[in-house]
Amino acid sequence: MRRDDPVVLRVEQVSKRYPRAGHSRVALQEVSIELRPGQVVGIFGASGSGKTTLLRIAAGLETPDSGSVAYRGERLDRMSARSQRRYRRREAGCIWGTQPWASGLSVLESVALPLLVDGCDYRSAERLARRFLAACEAEHCIDVDPPKLSDGERQRVAIARALVIEPRLILADGAVSNLSLMEQEAIMRLLRSLAREAKVAVLVTDTGAGAMMGADSILYLRDGKLARDDPPTELGEVVWLPGIASRRSAADA
Repeated sequence: MRRDDPVVLRVEQVSKRYPRAGHSRVALQEVSIELRPGQVVGIFGASGSGKTTLLRIAAGLETPDSGSVAYRGERLDRMSARSQRRYRRREAGCIWGTQPWASGLSVLESVALPLLVDGCDYRSAERLARRFLAACEAEHCIDVDPPKLSDGERQRVAIARALVIEPRLILADGAVSNLSLMEQEAIMRLLRSLAREAKVAVLVTDTGAGAMMGADSILYLRDGKLARDDPPTELGEVVWLPGIASRRSAADA
């Protein structure tokens, strides 16, 4: 990956259509956004407005019909399938609101799984999984049977799983949709702390603007088009996420 572009994710004039019953439905229309290190950007809009399509394109899971997507200066939409998979394994941590739990996995195994898939030995993967569960205040979930996790606990575990690869970009689709207001604020505070401490760029989507409290900027997506709204109110103090920032700085040295 190139390192000379200060923008982590650059989406330029991206459009996407899907065929439907003899015609096409517009999912995105000339959407442009930029994310820089340490920035949290929130996008809200009704179901079907194009939020998930945008994040799937940013994750390299779909290709835009027109426009371009670049990660740190390299065109994501022109990468090979193998390079896109590597990008998701090592650079972009994805949190999907409807992400199913892999059958038979414990909490610790679920968080360690991305490292194991990438060839990390089990002992190291387990150690890092414990560290990131603790950073997400979800260490107590290790001994909980996954079906018994609350929605808030499940989301903290999902964030730990996204963080364990030490990404430069977090893509969170509907990460707080089914949580209480208190849980939404806690998750957004965690994501903002991650951005500030580890200089990670965060793009988070939801159906309502209220869930975006604490983001640096907020955008409204309607019928595939973006419109900027007023920045949301700040939330409390950031917390220190142990070890993440120092390891990322060392990797860039």
